[in-house]
Amino acid sequence: MKIKETIQKAIKEIFEGHNFSVDHPGDEKMGDYATNIAMVMAKTLGKNPRELANEVVEKINKNERLMEVVEKIEVAGPGFINFWIKDEVLIEGLNEMLQKDGHCADSEFMSGKRVLVDYSSPNIAKRFSVGHLRSTIIGQALMNLYRHCGAEVTNDNHLGDWGTQFGMIIAAVEDYSLDVSSMLVSDLETLYVDFNKKIEEDPELKDKAREAFARLEKGDESARKIWKQCIDVSMKEFEVIYKKLGVKFDHQYGESSYEHMMPEIIKDAVESGVAEPGEGGAIIVKFEKDGKEYMPPAMIQKSNGTTTYITRDLATIRKRLDDSELKSDLYIYEVGAEQTLHFRQVFDIVKKLWNEAGDVQYKHVAHGMMTLPEGKMSTRKGRTVKLEELLDRAGEEARAIAKERVSEEISEKIGLGAVKYNELRRSPESDYVFRWEEALSMEGNSGPYLQYVYVRTKGVLEKAGIDGVRSLHYGRDGEVMLNEDEKKLARWLVLRIGEGEMVESAAKNYAPHLVCQTLFELAQKFNGFYDRNRVIGVPEENMRLLLVVVTGLAIKSGLELLGIETVDKM
Repeated sequence: MKIKETIQKAIKEIFEGHNFSVDHPGDEKMGDYATNIAMVMAKTLGKNPRELANEVVEKINKNERLMEVVEKIEVAGPGFINFWIKDEVLIEGLNEMLQKDGHCADSEFMSGKRVLVDYSSPNIAKRFSVGHLRSTIIGQALMNLYRHCGAEVTNDNHLGDWGTQFGMIIAAVEDYSLDVSSMLVSDLETLYVDFNKKIEEDPELKDKAREAFARLEKGDESARKIWKQCIDVSMKEFEVIYKKLGVKFDHQYGESSYEHMMPEIIKDAVESGVAEPGEGGAIIVKFEKDGKEYMPPAMIQKSNGTTTYITRDLATIRKRLDDSELKSDLYIYEVGAEQTLHFRQVFDIVKKLWNEAGDVQYKHVAHGMMTLPEGKMSTRKGRTVKLEELLDRAGEEARAIAKERVSEEISEKIGLGAVKYNELRRSPESDYVFRWEEALSMEGNSGPYLQYVYVRTKGVLEKAGIDGVRSLHYGRDGEVMLNEDEKKLARWLVLRIGEGEMVESAAKNYAPHLVCQTLFELAQKFNGFYDRNRVIGVPEENMRLLLVVVTGLAIKSGLELLGIETVDKM
């Protein structure tokens, strides 16, 4: 049983029926865990919480299983109860992490559940910009987190291959008699940008684009051919980027995949009373409760008979509910915060429309906006940072900083780690300004810093002549004593990572940045330990080598959760 669960169980056995917490104190000097059970009970019983805390301690001190784990229990402050874990328990935890090797941080809280993560979702005929980087990398990290929490996980790249923008491209291609199959995505994007500029000069071109998209929806052969060529050209380039990012998709359904389902979706919505006619023949869904509107109306069919993003997302969910490969207990949508209202409307409609949808959990993980120093990115205005450029420059920058001591392959891994970590160390919902110097930072709270600490652990083990790390098992007769540096590092490794807390907390909160925070703190604690304590050639060598090797394993497995590779040399 896990250490935290042992404490919780001991308290529940005596004080059942109370909702209390067991967490890490803010100050490490106050112990490894603290509970507020006495203060919770004091409110109910009308007693002094500190006096009640002493009574609690007296009772739980008699729990034999708890006392096998806990060194001491003390009352602090207004009535908190603090627990210190025994050194030998921490050491045994380190040995367990060693035996688990690359899975030393796993949790099982989602065992038996199925999860689908919807992320990346680039638009066909537009280059993959840094603006899509957040969704791709955060989404992949969430997928990794839930997989390491015991869930059966799949993913879906919901491609933007439908909509009025294709009307613009089709109209432009037809006007200039272009051969799309011989073009690059950059050419298609330029075509789109130029067409938008011309619309500003000649607004009637907008009607021409609408007409072209209407033909596409109705199955016009010429329009469909151009559209299909746009997809082929785009996907060829996207796959190169995904390969470089280390991202693979089990499913890649474009919005067009749901085209045939949309008439039935609209029909169901109208017949069930969920949707109703709006102005000019449009079909809308109103969101009202007790006669009051709690969200603006959503349009599921325009007055000209074409569908909307709402309709396509409803059809997407319908397919996912029906398809055995996609059906899940939890659907995570990693999409920008500007779509927050959209997904609130979609999830609300789904639960009104289909009974079985009510048993499923839907979560929109809304990442904040990435802007440039000169303002918001815009394909239409030609103001973006291209992802290929960023990734190529990242590798070059890493090589330059390493003074060409490392191979091109290693420098690419370091550069890519820098870019990914720069995204993941932030709370997903945060907005930020993209700056080259920050994205490529090789110091401080960064991917390269963690990669460097991992290399440092490998160097210590090589110096000690250790190859098979599994053979390292610390055990000694008599009393086990850890010094303060050893204890701080062991606590962090076992209680924050080895117990599955880091992975579970990040998954439950849809927050990969919590992994970054934990790993960064681990790296700092390791460097403090290593700088102040000799490892090789001292009586404590075996114990300290155990700390070194488990630190390396924890950093490696943690970075893998984030989609970042470690390197053997820096």
